[in-house]
Amino acid sequence: MKKLGALLFCLFISAAVLNAEDIFGTSNNDLPQWKKSGIFSLAYNQTAVSDNWTGTEAFIRAWMARFDLSVERNGEKTNWITTFREAYGETDTTDLHAVSLDMIEFNTVWIYRIYKYLQPYASFYFLTQHNKFWDPITYIESAGFNFTLLDSPLNSLRVRTGAALRQVDSTITGNEREVGAEAVINYAFMFQNSLRFTSDFRLFDTFSDKQMIFWDNKLFLKTGPWFTTTFGYMMYFDSSRIPRHHWPDDVETMFYISLGVSFNMFN
Repeated sequence: MKKLGALLFCLFISAAVLNAEDIFGTSNNDLPQWKKSGIFSLAYNQTAVSDNWTGTEAFIRAWMARFDLSVERNGEKTNWITTFREAYGETDTTDLHAVSLDMIEFNTVWIYRIYKYLQPYASFYFLTQHNKFWDPITYIESAGFNFTLLDSPLNSLRVRTGAALRQVDSTITGNEREVGAEAVINYAFMFQNSLRFTSDFRLFDTFSDKQMIFWDNKLFLKTGPWFTTTFGYMMYFDSSRIPRHHWPDDVETMFYISLGVSFNMFN
């Protein structure tokens, strides 16, 4: 019920943001509009055999669901972009039940353009998961300067860095409050509405013995009107997640591939 409730809540918030342009009076064409991009994908695979099956095949069932949303409001002097990512998957065999993918991530960034290369920003970010819902959860509030290096329909590249506050609430390591610096790199590439690649790198460092590194890469290949193949690679390191976490021995990685139905992949 918590997972379903969280999904419904996030879908409600997303729908509210997507329709927020009505509040700003979209009848005036001079006002900046919301640029929306999103994909919902679902993949399912199952093999079932009878009890007297003599081959080496065995029962297996696997499913995965992802929801990736991005909304951006680009004005003459300001830019506001919000991203939400949710993913969950399970695998069942005769002797095993495992969670194959589990992530909830939210980030909103507001940028003010003073000059082309002088762009102060403020950001709020959180990362958690469905399994052991909200435990752990990481919050990061940051402020600093953004640098837009590429900005075209084909690709975009943004780099930002600044001071940051981080809060981690966990029943394993306890609650932690830290002050440090943040660096974020966001890259996106799209080709003919059929191929999309995104890479998001985030670093938080307290300049002592506490670091967090999260690198998320996704490649979407649209193989039909309703079908999408997704390749994903994630790298994660968090010194507060497990006691005595040390770089680079305790770097966590994940690679996944899914083929399934998709809805509203691109604009």
